[in-house]
Amino acid sequence: MLKAINHRSHQGHMSITLPQANLQRYLGNLAAPRINTKRCIRSISINEKNPALTDSSHQLFEWAKARTNAMQVDIGKLDDNPRATDTVLLPPWRTVLVPRARIESLKTFQYHYCSPSIRMWNIGYGRFVTNCNPHDINPGAIDAERISRRPGEGRFDDVARGAYGNRNFKYLWAIDHAGIHIAREMTPCKLSSRGIITHSILVDRGIIGGEIFFDIDDPYKVFVNFGSARLPIRNIGEAEHTAEFLLALDYRTVVAMIPNRDL
Repeated sequence: MLKAINHRSHQGHMSITLPQANLQRYLGNLAAPRINTKRCIRSISINEKNPALTDSSHQLFEWAKARTNAMQVDIGKLDDNPRATDTVLLPPWRTVLVPRARIESLKTFQYHYCSPSIRMWNIGYGRFVTNCNPHDINPGAIDAERISRRPGEGRFDDVARGAYGNRNFKYLWAIDHAGIHIAREMTPCKLSSRGIITHSILVDRGIIGGEIFFDIDDPYKVFVNFGSARLPIRNIGEAEHTAEFLLALDYRTVVAMIPNRDL
C-alpha cells in the first residue's frame, strides 16, 4: 500500500507531520486483485465437419459467444451503499520521501505518441494492450464515459465515491502519453463482450493500468491498484511513479496496493 501526503496531518493511525518541502509515501503489503490472463487463439480447426476458420472469424465468434453472457447492470442501483466493502487494508510497511520539485516537474512533460522506446512520466514505456480478444480492443466504444487528466490539470471532478473494494464505485485507469484516463467499470457498454467497460475499451495502448477508488470523506485521497491484465505492472518502480503522477493531479494522499510478487 502506498500513501503519499503533502500536507500536515492529524496525529493517529497512518498519519504524520511532514516538512512543507517534501511529500511522503507509504508502501504496504496488500496484494492487488488477482489477475486472470487468457490467450487469444490465433488459429484453430473446429472439427472435421467445419473447415478451419480464419483468425478473425474465430475471434469474432468467441467475442459474440462471450457477449451472450455479458453482465447486465442496473444503473439505478449503482450508487447504493457506497461504504459497503469486504476489503481490510493492512498497515503501511515502507516510507519514502519525495522532493516536491520532482512532482512539479511532471507538469512540464510533453509526449506526442505512446512510444515503446521512450520512458514516459518517469513510469515506463508504451505498449499495446494484451491478453484479450482483438474485438474487445475498441476505445471508440466510449466517449463521454472516459475522463482524462494530465499533471497540472487538477483532480477528477464529479466522480462516484465509494469504499475500496466496492465494485460499483470502481474506476478503471490507464496512463499513456497524453495522461491518465479513467472510466467507471460498471458502465454499460454494448461493444464490450463483458457488457461493461474494460481496459481495452478504455485505451488500445498505454504504459500501465489498474483500478482506482475515490475516498468518500476526503476529496484529496485516492486508492489505486495495478490489477490490469491488459497493461500489467512490470516492476515496483512503475507503482511508485504512478503514485507521483497522481500527486501531480493535486491529490494529497495516494494509497497504492502493490502486488506481493513485486515487493
